[in-house]
Amino acid sequence: MSFRLYLLLVLVPLTAAGNLIAGKFALRSFSPSQANALRYLLALVVLLPMLRRWPRPTRKELAMLAATGLLGICVYNLLFFEAMRLIPLSEAALLEMTIPAASLALARGILRERISLRQVVGVVVSFAGALWLLRILPPGASAVKTDADWRGEALMLLSVACFAVYSIISKLAMQRLPPPAVATWSCLWGTVPLLLLSVPSFLASRATLGEASLESWLGVLYGSLIGFVFNIIAWYYCFREAGVAKTNTFLYLVPIFGALLAMMIFGERLTGWQVFGAGVTFGGVLLATLERKPVPPLEDAAVVK
Repeated sequence: MSFRLYLLLVLVPLTAAGNLIAGKFALRSFSPSQANALRYLLALVVLLPMLRRWPRPTRKELAMLAATGLLGICVYNLLFFEAMRLIPLSEAALLEMTIPAASLALARGILRERISLRQVVGVVVSFAGALWLLRILPPGASAVKTDADWRGEALMLLSVACFAVYSIISKLAMQRLPPPAVATWSCLWGTVPLLLLSVPSFLASRATLGEASLESWLGVLYGSLIGFVFNIIAWYYCFREAGVAKTNTFLYLVPIFGALLAMMIFGERLTGWQVFGAGVTFGGVLLATLERKPVPPLEDAAVVK
């Protein structure tokens, strides 16, 4: 592969991680529903004209795309953004590492897909690592946690479960439709409930848009144009040029980059045991998901964020 392609493979997870930082800034002026409604509405302005390039979805596919929009764009982001208001962004980002393992476990439970013993061990190891990330282990670590910590972590785990279900449905939709088409239709279906939730609050406080800080607007713009639109196009290009397995491997860096950026920008700190838990989780994810042979395209956190 060329140096340019390797650079893009690193840039995709880095810009996706930057999306987490942008979301934190957006929350300084907007609520979770307002911030996400604005960024996905702007993304639609860019993406909708591209729909003509891709096959039209069938009725069955439209139903699946509506589900991916509701889960992956609306519910997941509302839960994640609310969690960011309660717990450190670095912790929230690292908890996202459990998404591939959760998706694999759900694929076994819902789709009855066969998974190997190695993958089962990887899922178990990944979830075990989360116990240290959540400060449940070692014994006594949870004593310093506040009610806000528990609520934020519960919301984060719900968002992981939500995205895992989204991943299963989007995998089915991608059997015929290309990933950018699935992401665009998901964006369309997910933006509708976000607007229904946010428009009343904008009307009740019409000064919100005008009084929002510059950093919050930049967070919305980044999350829309770079974190979502650019990532869709760049991820699909890497998928075609480098292959699914290699691209997915690089995308596992998103939570790590996100945690590092949060620590550098917001001065957040993780305990030594949380760092240990992150390492265990990452090892479990690699064990569960890396394949020796090319596999059909599977979901990734960078596709919808």
